[in-house]
Amino acid sequence: MPNQTARQLMIENLQDSLRLVRHLMEFGVEEFAEAIGVTRQTVNNLETKKTKMSATQYIAIAALVDNYFAQNERMLPALKAILDSDGKDYGEEYETAFRGDSLLRRWFEDFIDFPDDTDDDVADNDFEDFSDDNENPLWDLAQDYKIFIDAELLKTAAADDFVFDLMAALDFADGKAVIPLRSIEQLKAETTLEEFAQATDFIQQMNEHEVLQIFGEETDSDFRNTILTVFERFRNKYHLCLITPDESLAREVLKLNHAEDALGIAAAFVEDGMLKFYVDEELSEEEVTAEGQKPVADKPETFSGWSEL
Repeated sequence: MPNQTARQLMIENLQDSLRLVRHLMEFGVEEFAEAIGVTRQTVNNLETKKTKMSATQYIAIAALVDNYFAQNERMLPALKAILDSDGKDYGEEYETAFRGDSLLRRWFEDFIDFPDDTDDDVADNDFEDFSDDNENPLWDLAQDYKIFIDAELLKTAAADDFVFDLMAALDFADGKAVIPLRSIEQLKAETTLEEFAQATDFIQQMNEHEVLQIFGEETDSDFRNTILTVFERFRNKYHLCLITPDESLAREVLKLNHAEDALGIAAAFVEDGMLKFYVDEELSEEEVTAEGQKPVADKPETFSGWSEL
């Protein structure tokens, strides 16, 4: 899985040299901004370091740089001299910005050896194997699970790198994540304009990459009960995973694993850009009995938009 320290150094080193790289490509500020889909002011802010370059911006710039120098190979040594010059900040595992002649290949190189087969022993309800010490299992998850995302996650600082890793994993698995409409509606009502703008930007990017489905109607119950109802309804049809910063909701979701017909449910959160799992704790006999006497959720009379996933 990706070395986050190396990735951060790649971003910082490209930003340090951005003006030189742009001049080498003979791009004006406005032309460069248009090519990567940002404003002229954004490019100026990146070059003067008024704002930090994001992973999103790095990937867009890297794609432009790769394409340009593929057509202007004679200038590639000059680019490599700029980006890998003496004085750059290198970590233990960061020796160059390139793999071959590509910045993007270096960025995504950790995914090349993704295994074709998954361990069947982990597939059913054995979530103790997912711990903070393990590598991020996002790619395995994208292949085997229906992934639901709490929109609250998308407003956090941890979302940036994670969303791009998720899009790559879903694209590889030919899958799509699900965001309930009620999650987006509640986020809009309960968060700042800046946080909501960040979340909707991630949603738009996932839509554009065709790795997202938005299910549900405005008449659905609140997000918590919507998730619990949907997971109860589909627990015997799919392996399900909820990615949420809400530990209380995650624990409620994981209790569904103890139903006899559950195929396997996981609940995860994101920390430092990495996916980590909440522990699926065994319930005592008393707790199982008590939970069995309660409804999983206050099911709404109408629950449209969820007939199938």
